[in-house]
Amino acid sequence: MSSSMTAYDALASVPGWDAASTQIDELEGGLTNRTYHVRLDEKECVLRIDADHTSTVLADRSCELEVLKKAGEAGVAPRVVYSDIDRGVLLTEFLPEPVWQEADLENPDYIEALADVLRRVHALPLCGLQVDLKLSARRYEEGLQERHGLHDFATRCVDIISSIPGRDTFVCCHNDVVAGNIIGLAPARMIDWEYAGDNDPLFDLASVVGYHNFSKQRAQHLLSAYAGGTDSALEEYLAEQLRLYDAIQWLWLAARHLVSPSHNQAVRLEELQQRIR
Repeated sequence: MSSSMTAYDALASVPGWDAASTQIDELEGGLTNRTYHVRLDEKECVLRIDADHTSTVLADRSCELEVLKKAGEAGVAPRVVYSDIDRGVLLTEFLPEPVWQEADLENPDYIEALADVLRRVHALPLCGLQVDLKLSARRYEEGLQERHGLHDFATRCVDIISSIPGRDTFVCCHNDVVAGNIIGLAPARMIDWEYAGDNDPLFDLASVVGYHNFSKQRAQHLLSAYAGGTDSALEEYLAEQLRLYDAIQWLWLAARHLVSPSHNQAVRLEELQQRIR
């Protein structure tokens, strides 16, 4: 979706919504979209518009809307108010509770709440679209072919992802579990479902462990709280999913860095590269 579409343009297409009378405030933090807090009389919503480079790091949104609607009904996500996938527009209810911060994940109560919301997410019906990380990895690698400094390590990441065997254990997953995508505590709910799809449940745990550099003790706490106990086999499988997550995160970030470079991304790419080696 072109950046030429304004928030007013997007709202003008929503039936019954008076775009001209809407208070619009841009929200920070989105990596692949433009997001806004929009208010009209007593209505408060979040408007998301695809950015120019969204298609570079996100193949499609075919599963997101279906999962998001079911997640909203189940109380683990905001409810959908309006959507137009072709134009890259999504309008959802605004959740007034605070967004989690990385420091919150040091609190055992938040780890327990995270385990609870993940169990509820994984209890949602399958969406029918299995996440194929091998395919995604190859797609990212192809986009990096002209950048030798990135492509060499991209090949390494693809090899790692291809070498990890899958289990025949698929549930509905969020696939982007980070503090900034969680809101509230009692109950916790999740936002930004654009990578949702059927996947191994431990990949969701691995994503938050890997993204936030959990200590071994904190990772074990999350795993035990989620599974109702743990053992060496489960811990080994989480470690394997963590390696998978690190590799796909590096590829995703490298693809984004290619079209929208930043110092923070470069630092994170180097951190991941050192950990993956």
